[in-house]
Amino acid sequence: MNYPNEKEFTPRLEWVLADRKVTPWAKKLGLSSGTAARLLSNVVPGTDILTAIMRTEHVNLNWLLEGKGTPFMLDSYTNADAFENMLSIHAQDAQYTAYLSVDMQSGMASVVLMQPATFEFKNKSIEYQQIETLYGPCRNPLALSEALKGCDIHSFSLTQLDAMAFSRGQFGTYKLLGDDKRKGLVSKSGVDLMVQDGKSVYFTDVKRWECGNKTSMECLKAKNYTFTIDDKLEVLNMVIMYAEEHHIADKLDKATKMEVVETLEEMHKPASELTPTEIEFALRASVH
Repeated sequence: MNYPNEKEFTPRLEWVLADRKVTPWAKKLGLSSGTAARLLSNVVPGTDILTAIMRTEHVNLNWLLEGKGTPFMLDSYTNADAFENMLSIHAQDAQYTAYLSVDMQSGMASVVLMQPATFEFKNKSIEYQQIETLYGPCRNPLALSEALKGCDIHSFSLTQLDAMAFSRGQFGTYKLLGDDKRKGLVSKSGVDLMVQDGKSVYFTDVKRWECGNKTSMECLKAKNYTFTIDDKLEVLNMVIMYAEEHHIADKLDKATKMEVVETLEEMHKPASELTPTEIEFALRASVH
């Protein structure tokens, strides 16, 4: 089958692999050196290999093949009830190890569910870590813990930039879990678990969560800063300058420019306080 963006298959696969070499990575999937070489020549493999890549990397095949959607699969929610309900469904479906990170400024939670799994490929059993990634509102940490009842729950820390990247489906299995040579993001421990009523629950720093006798995300939400029209113009000029310096200005159509500006606005700071790293992140997150 031919794909309209087939010539971009290899660059996207290399982006998924990050700092890993394709040959040893392919061997772990049971692929030959010849197959590995073809993957680096924009030769789109068959369905069985694509399925193996999807399972082990949690990659979105629509993006890998055609550049559509987010790079990695992500269930994203705007409603807390729907978010907690889906977490509960997953918890009932399997005994996952659950990793939780809450952005206290936005009141949003990043959740990674992991369990060992195997699949048959070319008459071999391939062992891998199956993950599910979810993103949604956190009304309070105990509600998430209750939804994930039965899971082995851990907390982990994300920088603001990483939390935004997570919410945009930028992280897959390797970035999140790592491997024997590199630690993943979930290894960055957050606040330890607490034991309440005889149960282990995820509970971020109590002093930060408490408002009087209540626990609420409202206590944590910072005053949001919204760009003025002058801010937007300044940010747009900075983005264009950066894109020109790095020879990617040709990928900046109107929609992409607006997406970059919106990403930077979500950082809730004036344009004058944005750093070059933040501008680079917002641009690269929008241009694949």
